[in-house]
Amino acid sequence: MKPCIVLQSDFGLSTGLPASMTAVIVKTNPEIKVYDLCHEVREYDIRQGGSILASTFRYWPDGTIFVTVVDPGVGTDRRSCVALMDNGSYVVTPDNGTLSLLYDRVASVREIDESINRMPGSDDHHTFHGRDVYAYTAARLASGIISWEQVGPEYPKEELIRFEMPKAEIINGCACGEITGAHDHFGNVGISIPNEMIKEIGIGLGDMCRVEISKEGSILYDREMMFHKSFGWVAPGEPILNECSNDYVEISINQGSFCDIELPELLKAYDLSVYKVRISPVAKG
Repeated sequence: MKPCIVLQSDFGLSTGLPASMTAVIVKTNPEIKVYDLCHEVREYDIRQGGSILASTFRYWPDGTIFVTVVDPGVGTDRRSCVALMDNGSYVVTPDNGTLSLLYDRVASVREIDESINRMPGSDDHHTFHGRDVYAYTAARLASGIISWEQVGPEYPKEELIRFEMPKAEIINGCACGEITGAHDHFGNVGISIPNEMIKEIGIGLGDMCRVEISKEGSILYDREMMFHKSFGWVAPGEPILNECSNDYVEISINQGSFCDIELPELLKAYDLSVYKVRISPVAKG
């Protein structure tokens, strides 16, 4: 049984670009099953693409081949690579930071040799490597047309481009971290603070807590809200700090968008790490 291929990009769904990638795979081998992970990654937002990949990676079968293309440097001298993961899966991607959150799971990495692994007739095309190089290479790898060694030359894992990892720590009895996501469909705000850290500072399910969001020392948001398992524990329109299914807390509004209502500037921000979050217990009684 051939491995499936999973596609992700920032191409959107209003053009034929994702379908072109699928077409290259199916043309190479019609037996390969192709699935879409997400094509609505915000344009050029490598961090978001890496985050979506990392949060869904473990749910796919071992040996899956992922093609993830958020590539503002397309056509330049940035590397194209395939990473072999610790479970036998592969990630085909530009080496531009996409693998930051999965770095610990990378077993080895090879640069794609485009003299072998480039769709015939595409040498003069420089803006669609997702189709001409990445989908093509993934299809050939899945089909057994090329071996892992034939992807291209291996290079040290340590040379992979990485973003600085989000931080979280307890300071003076408060959980402190940074915003990691603010562009999901529901307008929730992801935070780098693990669910368990909230409990470490004495905040239990159903307790009230104080949430502060600041940027460069200026407080943008400061409000008390409940901490609970999911959004539905507060009335519609009310904010809540809830346990997210990716093991980190998030700020939500029940049946509403926190970003749209409370902090619209987050929707335009590319470096969310400048937004710091401080969560503290509220005295009971």
